[in-house]
Amino acid sequence: MTNVPVPSDYVVGPDDELSVQLYGSQNRTLRLIVGRDGRVSFPELGPISVAGQRFNDVRASIESRVERQLIGVRASVSMGDTRSIRVFVLGEARRPGTYTISSLATMTSALYAAGGIKPIGSMRQIQLKRRGTLVRTLDLYDLLIRGDTTDDNKLEQGDVIFVPPVGSTVSAAGELHRPAIYEIKNESSVADLVALAGGLTPQADSGQSDVGPRG
Repeated sequence: MTNVPVPSDYVVGPDDELSVQLYGSQNRTLRLIVGRDGRVSFPELGPISVAGQRFNDVRASIESRVERQLIGVRASVSMGDTRSIRVFVLGEARRPGTYTISSLATMTSALYAAGGIKPIGSMRQIQLKRRGTLVRTLDLYDLLIRGDTTDDNKLEQGDVIFVPPVGSTVSAAGELHRPAIYEIKNESSVADLVALAGGLTPQADSGQSDVGPRG
């Protein structure tokens, strides 16, 4: 994920790298690494505290400070390499364990690193826990069927992604665009299931459908 654009609300932390291009009476580029104390050492300005701040605020602060304190010099600040974080992927993942991933990673990035979800795992109730508190539940159907990434939360150091066992399932077969076995959550009617399966094909007889036990 090293080529992913860094969002303006990215929270800067230790081991992140800031690239500072100076121009005007000076023309050079500085690469500043955020130390464990949360500061960068700017040669002419001394230590600057940046950890825990949004990148947009860090950029504005450094650029303003350079303009004020270095005569005839202006700065353009961008993110260099971002730090790595360690997260846990547990439950019914194919390869549960601890993973070191980019600090720009999301829940789906961690699931991909862990090999995805076992057939007995839920795709609709994936939990993100942070310091023992449930902060987000991801429904992969929103992403895979509807293209909605709203709940694909960014991860932080020490986060836990937990995949619980699969919930209730229903088999959809026949003249449907996506016949398959579906995990149901809020769906309560045949029409809801047909919508999950992508709707009826042109060959389907919309006036007839059978509902019964699998097998």
